[in-house]
Amino acid sequence: MDKKYSKIFEPINIGGVEVRNRINMAPMTTLYAGHNGEVTEQIVQYYGARARGGTGMVTVEGAYVNEMGIQIPGSINVSDDKYIPGLSRVADAIKGNGGVAVLQLIHSGIQAWVEQAVGPSEIGRIDGKPISTEKTPRALTTKEVNQYVQDFADAALRAKIAGFDIVQVHGTHGYLIMQFLSPLTNKRTDNYGADRDLFPVEIVKAIKEKCGQDFPVMYRLCADESLGDELINGGITLEDAKKTAEKLENVGVDAFDVTGGSDDVIHLYVPSSYVLEENEGCFIDLAAEIKKTVNVPVMSGGGVESPDAAEQLLESGQVDMIFMGRQLIADPEWVSKIEKENIEGIKQCVKCVECGKRIAFLRDMRCAVNPIVGNEWKYLTEKDLPKAANKKKILVIGAGPGGLEAARTSAMRGHDVTIVDKESKVGGTLNVAAVPNFKSKFKKLINWYKQQLEELKINLILNKSADLEFIQEVNPDEVILATGSEEVVPSIPGVENTVISDEVLLGNKEVGENVVVIGCGLVGAETAYYIAKSGKKVNVFETLPQTDLGIGGIALLRPSGLFEKYGVTVNFNTPIVEIYEDGVLTVDKFGKKIITKADTIVCAVGRQPVHGSDFVKSIRENGMVVKPVGDVKSARTVYEALHEAFNAAVSI
Repeated sequence: MDKKYSKIFEPINIGGVEVRNRINMAPMTTLYAGHNGEVTEQIVQYYGARARGGTGMVTVEGAYVNEMGIQIPGSINVSDDKYIPGLSRVADAIKGNGGVAVLQLIHSGIQAWVEQAVGPSEIGRIDGKPISTEKTPRALTTKEVNQYVQDFADAALRAKIAGFDIVQVHGTHGYLIMQFLSPLTNKRTDNYGADRDLFPVEIVKAIKEKCGQDFPVMYRLCADESLGDELINGGITLEDAKKTAEKLENVGVDAFDVTGGSDDVIHLYVPSSYVLEENEGCFIDLAAEIKKTVNVPVMSGGGVESPDAAEQLLESGQVDMIFMGRQLIADPEWVSKIEKENIEGIKQCVKCVECGKRIAFLRDMRCAVNPIVGNEWKYLTEKDLPKAANKKKILVIGAGPGGLEAARTSAMRGHDVTIVDKESKVGGTLNVAAVPNFKSKFKKLINWYKQQLEELKINLILNKSADLEFIQEVNPDEVILATGSEEVVPSIPGVENTVISDEVLLGNKEVGENVVVIGCGLVGAETAYYIAKSGKKVNVFETLPQTDLGIGGIALLRPSGLFEKYGVTVNFNTPIVEIYEDGVLTVDKFGKKIITKADTIVCAVGRQPVHGSDFVKSIRENGMVVKPVGDVKSARTVYEALHEAFNAAVSI
């Protein structure tokens, strides 16, 4: 092991439980549980894989303590003794692989997935969230609050019986305990309103009484409710959090996990690449202040992904442990790869928040860059992919994300693989996407694939267009077609007066001071943001209503968001009628013609396949088996391209 990372591998004691290193897997919703919240084999193997990869502490996602507390269908249930056997399998999978098993206890309160949610007061969220109820929450009676305290204690005892080493009480991200702590949601006139700290204090005391004073309790603390968002005023402040932490330590909390925010600012507490850019550890400054207040271990994180950043943050003494979420989804072997001095082998999380976007639409959690996620019950690791029954000669056409994944997975299964691309380097459209600073993580992903091609001894041919003659010359057993996409040029009069976004991003075209961007899908929004960050004035026109850009897009489009910060004006439901050399013509809903002047007009309406069904058909007509993946079918996200490529390679 490289001594450069000695602090990461220094053991730590949490309430009498020794953790083998300073990395804690953060609790993240997966929706892998059964219909009633029962544990599934999918959950068991998913968490077991992170412990197997060397993670010191694995915190299992929020388990709801009573039926009114469910966060979302697919959440884990700990409200009844009948769930103990399943939970024990999760604890065993973690502990059997050397990790410390932690179960997070949650009640979602006004964010719960129930017909009418309950909370401290009859107050909902400012913005709500895609999965919330529309009914105004009902205020809990004092008697009900007392019962809820016992529900948390009963749930903790079940976790202990199931074999978990520690429980974590979820007191942030807008759930019930935080609702009691926040002046925005707690307007009660009883003791729980007079002392907003009383509810979490009583919960911790009840857990200690029921489970024993020596049973460790961690607390996930909200250290700042707004996280700087100007729309959220009057909520929990850092000073409030310090006082709460002191009280909780006095009643037995053994460690604090410091974050912030609620679902009103989910784009900040689950920060995308737009928010983070190249920063790592967005909650560390808050945690450092809490650490000055308490005498028990404090952990935090927020976008930490590199070994260097984790080591530096631990060495600084600002925190005692690093929690890591999405990076351990992307690569569950993050810790063991550092230990084996295989830093280059770590797969990069690109902070696209595909994992979170799926949850919002009731789809189980997956990862854009790691197709194994959620399939650990079938393949414990990538090394466990089924070997090919018959070694075949595979030709992959296109070295973009889909082609790279197809080549890699095919080679791992034992096939003889050649990958060819017409460009001078691998990466395809990722080379364009990675230009903005806020998407630079894609460069690391491309470099990772380069390393994989070399390690697997895959034959790489660049600067070569793969036509039918070339394919016949190679004479493969099967072809995987992953030739990627190109920008769409819309049929608008005067479109010749535009430049395409790829040319702008690659630096081949300069833009003036006043810029119009046509399109506010993913391509248009990111192009507009990139140009605006260079100090230009940007107007965006989109034919459709406001588009869904996922959790990351909230950071761009919401009031007080990044578009507002950098002066980007977005006009939805506004098709462009004609394009001039110095502006664009639109028509408002009253039929009034409006000309918006611009020095540069950038076309960014989306992408289309370079090779479509005709090329696929011609390959098949020549007697060859071909599997089209990614943009060959239609414009794809990185998630779609990589997963289609992986599945195609596994099927051969």
